[in-house]
Amino acid sequence: MIEIKKYANRRLYNLNESAYITLAECADIIRSGEDVQITDAKTGQDLTAVVLIQVIMEYEQAQHRMLPVDALKQIIRAYDSPTSHLLSRYLARTMSSFARHHSQLDKALEASLDAMHNGAALNDDGHKQPSADNTALSELKSEIDRLHDRLKALEN
Repeated sequence: MIEIKKYANRRLYNLNESAYITLAECADIIRSGEDVQITDAKTGQDLTAVVLIQVIMEYEQAQHRMLPVDALKQIIRAYDSPTSHLLSRYLARTMSSFARHHSQLDKALEASLDAMHNGAALNDDGHKQPSADNTALSELKSEIDRLHDRLKALEN
């Protein structure tokens, strides 16, 4: 866990490295897989979510648009809803699932590209032999289809 202090002048200080960092450097730390905890230097208040939202805002302003406007509107509306905690749990679980499947998809894609590069084994008929990689890719496609169906059902 990397501990970061945020000062009144909006500067971030990485306690692990004993150095000031920018929001972009904070994003780099997170992308590298590290966990961060950001606290107010004066009060000790946890500011992790607030600073991460600032990081996202910088990406969105730099035309790296990922968050659909309609989704942002729904999130804003949910803040006043008595069921806002459900949306929070849903988003956390969805992102966790995305991270798990994203990793599996990356591995399957890499394996498929390796198989294409190296040439797939042929069976006695001269057809490509199904491999564990192809099976994994088929399973991932099925899982993506199931997740897509679940998302559509949730939208309705």
